[in-house]
Amino acid sequence: MIIEKVNISWSNFLNFKTVFLSIIIEALPFILIGVLVSAFLQNFVSEEAISKFLPRNRILNILLACFIGVIFPVCECGIVPVARRLVSKGVPLYSAITFMLAAPIINPVVASSTAVAFSGNHQMVWSRLELAFFVSFIAGLLISCLYDQSALRAGMLQNHCDCGCSHNHHHSGAAFLNKLISAFPIACDEFFDMGKYLIMGAALAAIAQIFLSRDILLHIGQDSLSSIAAMMSFAFGVSVCSSADAFIAASFSANFTAGSLLAFMVFGPIIF
Repeated sequence: MIIEKVNISWSNFLNFKTVFLSIIIEALPFILIGVLVSAFLQNFVSEEAISKFLPRNRILNILLACFIGVIFPVCECGIVPVARRLVSKGVPLYSAITFMLAAPIINPVVASSTAVAFSGNHQMVWSRLELAFFVSFIAGLLISCLYDQSALRAGMLQNHCDCGCSHNHHHSGAAFLNKLISAFPIACDEFFDMGKYLIMGAALAAIAQIFLSRDILLHIGQDSLSSIAAMMSFAFGVSVCSSADAFIAASFSANFTAGSLLAFMVFGPIIF
């Protein structure tokens, strides 16, 4: 049987609560930091600044796009509209896609959360960043060879403002105070949006660890292929923010291989 006697005892409930709350409590500060940084950068750092920062050389352009997240750490929720605006402002499609894949993972907030989740295991942190860099760089390189630089740009040229709408605004830009104030609602929206996925992911992780047979977990988790497939499927299903997914991955570290945990932490933000 996969499920170990579905009778939910008080002990099982307490174990579930302990695992669930430990994941939530550890992950929440990093989600909060992530959404605040993302919201402030979204309001104060323009796409024009990013496009001017990127060089014309294709390889250097892709390399720098992989590392923009270090200074512009945008969450998965906010990265797609930013990438869309970059393309509309003349940034090559391959740069925008590379940035969209790399920034949610290759940034200091995610590196810190991964280090905390894995108790200072620097090898896991660097492995995650390196794998994310490799996937993002190869994806950008392939897109630069397969698609024209102006791809998707034609349908975006009608948008004349950073908000992505087609309206004509009467003011050149919001005042500093208005931008500062407007960053908080954006951060709140992202926080609650990410929070619901964190709760769902933490609940599923706790249920799996409490109610699934240890023999089944070990059988799946210790096999290289099955463990990677299982964790990638789990990542696709829960869609947890990259600032918090390391804590869910770490909760499986006793039963699953390190490679499968890395697959979960890299595949999840990319597919999300």
